[in-house]
Amino acid sequence: MTTEKKQDTTRLLVLVLLVLNLLLWVYIAFFKHDALWLETLKAWGRENMEMATKLYKSPVYIQQQKTTLDQILGSMNQAPTQQPAVQPVAQPAVTQ
Repeated sequence: MTTEKKQDTTRLLVLVLLVLNLLLWVYIAFFKHDALWLETLKAWGRENMEMATKLYKSPVYIQQQKTTLDQILGSMNQAPTQQPAVQPVAQPAVTQ
């Protein structure tokens, strides 16, 4: 009798996991669709969104972005340059 209970428990657990997995996929699919729609609206339409997607996947664009990021990171890692001395500002003389 205990082996039957273990089998029933295992079956129930597998069934619950399958249902949760299905619900998760439905949830992800629904919100991914909404997120894509919002991005399409930001791009002012499907045609512009398709052009932006094509741009972002372009090897030339990717290389340009990588080069820019490498330059920025390289400049951040350089030793700080010596700051010029601050010259005091002359105060105007007060006449009485």
